[in-house]
Amino acid sequence: MQPTLTHSVLLFIWVSLLASSFIVSEHVLPYASPVAATWLRFLLTSVCLLPLIRFGTVFNVGSKQLVKYAVISLFLVLFFVGLFESLKTTTAQRTAVIYTLLPLISVFISYLLLRVTPKAMQLFGFLLGILGAIWTLLVAQTDLQLTTTWLSGDSVFLLSCISLAIHVVLTKKWVSTHPPLISTFFIVTIGSVLLLPLVILYGHPEHIAWCNGTFWLNIIYLTLFTTLGTFFLQQYLLKHFSPNAFLAATYLVPALVVLFQGIGRLGALTACLPAFSITLIALYLISSKA
Repeated sequence: MQPTLTHSVLLFIWVSLLASSFIVSEHVLPYASPVAATWLRFLLTSVCLLPLIRFGTVFNVGSKQLVKYAVISLFLVLFFVGLFESLKTTTAQRTAVIYTLLPLISVFISYLLLRVTPKAMQLFGFLLGILGAIWTLLVAQTDLQLTTTWLSGDSVFLLSCISLAIHVVLTKKWVSTHPPLISTFFIVTIGSVLLLPLVILYGHPEHIAWCNGTFWLNIIYLTLFTTLGTFFLQQYLLKHFSPNAFLAATYLVPALVVLFQGIGRLGALTACLPAFSITLIALYLISSKA
């Protein structure tokens, strides 16, 4: 089934929510450890979905499929833990730059797992996308260390991006035909179970700021929008997009992070227009079937 304009709009909503998670996740770190924050996101998402699953959906999942959900969930857990962990020693903008490598990583993994071979113009589109996305950040970035210093958090986040690419490709391979509600529920529920031992042993649950209102506002946003919302949209959109075309939308993350962080001065926005145009051309080339 070919993507429609509605699917493209939903894809933009997905990538916007994803971009916002970089910023909000950074604000959670003073109140909870990376492992504990990720566990709370998964657990609360599972609780939110439970009434819908129990009263509105009939499903039959065998042991083999549960194992597949567990593997998919494991790589997603690794991504989120890595995101939080990396933000201890790097910044949201730096992770957004590294994130531009995600579509290319997906190309390699899609070839290994799905035998999807991109065409020459699509590969050119991926390179253009990296150029446009990094250019967008460099125009608005005042900290020159972005280009000259590699931090330990950057390495952690690069490994996290590899985990996310594997997660998306496996989702396309194993569960893209399943109802998004069911897939999301099992992925986050299994994820919360996988994380529980880590929370107890290394997550310092006693240090979670349980009574802090700011912490809960951020966690609720991450739960409802950047976890539940993005998971559901991902399961739905992967029915209509290939993993490569789907993850190519993440080239818009740097521009959205810049915008959400309020660096949207008129001069900066004007300077970003050429880079943003390159990014749009890249998305067209990647999504083109020609």
